[in-house]
Amino acid sequence: MTIYILRHGQAETQITTDEARKLTDKGRSDTAKVLQARLADMGSLAQIWVSPLVRAQQTAEIAAGYFPQLKIQTTELLVPEANPQALMDWLDELNAQQLISANQSILLVSHQPLVGALVNMLCSKPDDYYPMGTSSLAAIRAQVIAADMGDLLWLDHA
Repeated sequence: MTIYILRHGQAETQITTDEARKLTDKGRSDTAKVLQARLADMGSLAQIWVSPLVRAQQTAEIAAGYFPQLKIQTTELLVPEANPQALMDWLDELNAQQLISANQSILLVSHQPLVGALVNMLCSKPDDYYPMGTSSLAAIRAQVIAADMGDLLWLDHA
């Protein structure tokens, strides 16, 4: 399975609540550029999963524009403070139940610190080894979804 991990685009400063923050024009543009650069690599995308926070939902909508056949699905497992191990367990269960086949891929749209922790845990790297700025997109190949079992294929930044 290939796991694409996309951090949301640049968001406006907090006006009301963190959950309500929206993407800026730069955030939208950066996200579109990063995705366009890797569209050919993402042809086997089977699912898009996203955090319920507004800026992540808007980022996922940009991604879904390139994959109109896919429905955006939301999970609390992708909120910023989510447990990366719980997320890996859930992904492993999707893989085990063959809800995603070995030759397909999944896109996860989320936030820091979760995206950084997930990339580094899967790829057996220390915290903060792979930076995940806004609109960063990573591709990880893993036969088994567990810590230290992933291979970073590439990591692009806005």
